[in-house]
Amino acid sequence: MAVVLEFLLGMAITALVMPTVIKKLKQSKEQAVIRTLGPDHQQKAGTPSLGGAVFVLVALVLAFCLPKTYENSRAFTTVLTLSVAVGSFALIGAVDDVLKLLKHADDGFAFKPKLAAQTLSAVVVMLLLWSLHVPAAINLPVYGVVYLGYFYVIFIWFWLVGWSNATNLTDGLDGLLGGLSVIAYLAYTVLAYRASDWAMVSFNLILIGTLVGFLIFNLPKAKIFMGDTGSLALGAGLAVESILLHAVLSLLVIGLVFVIETLSVIIQTFSYHFFKKRVFPMAPIHHSFEKFGWSEWQIDIAFWFVGALLALLALLMF
Repeated sequence: MAVVLEFLLGMAITALVMPTVIKKLKQSKEQAVIRTLGPDHQQKAGTPSLGGAVFVLVALVLAFCLPKTYENSRAFTTVLTLSVAVGSFALIGAVDDVLKLLKHADDGFAFKPKLAAQTLSAVVVMLLLWSLHVPAAINLPVYGVVYLGYFYVIFIWFWLVGWSNATNLTDGLDGLLGGLSVIAYLAYTVLAYRASDWAMVSFNLILIGTLVGFLIFNLPKAKIFMGDTGSLALGAGLAVESILLHAVLSLLVIGLVFVIETLSVIIQTFSYHFFKKRVFPMAPIHHSFEKFGWSEWQIDIAFWFVGALLALLALLMF
């Protein structure tokens, strides 16, 4: 019963707060800058961004209001680690979003300062993981446990930065990333339940609740976007959860849609740079489906369905 209340509380607060936030952002003209690399979405040019700040903030505040967070030192440190990962990457995304608004361009945070900020966040998360005595190892199928030693530092950096940017690239259609993230965090809620990690279970249910509350206003035709604030935070949270549960490879299955989206951009960029040819009609790959004439709803439902199948597969594998 308590877990249902955690979900409902997160959803209700976010859903109640969001209309006021949308109104205030519209009044202040803090509206999203539409990316130029996708299809023409200029009809969305009046839509406010920074919606991610709402569901992230509500989730983090509620997480530290729960008695479960303070049951023991491990529970508290688990919630703290997840909150630092989600919160710090949300802050980086917020700076990016605000700079885009101020510059009226689709590039905000310059690459090097942004990467430096993400690296600093990864280092702090790494220290918190060490305090939880997370082993510097990954469990590979067939081969078994591989101890990485000092290379684990590089791995954690790559994992956090890589996944946060993968979810960021996926956030190109109304409701797409939000729906996929609900599915992914539900899968990790089940894995956390199996591992008796009740602090993570509670954290996830609150975050899922706030995401659902946000999605009410983000589904096609969206009244607000999550922006980089939300997209970077969601990827960082998933990366840390896979590490905390000693199941890093599970994210390659649960988050395979994010991987495909990212690979489509890498392949497209490489092909065009060296051969002046495009492999896909447009990248990230969800934009290719728009070029084929699919509506945003059709793409969302198809991608969510694939995401749900992958989540079920991961639950059978891990």
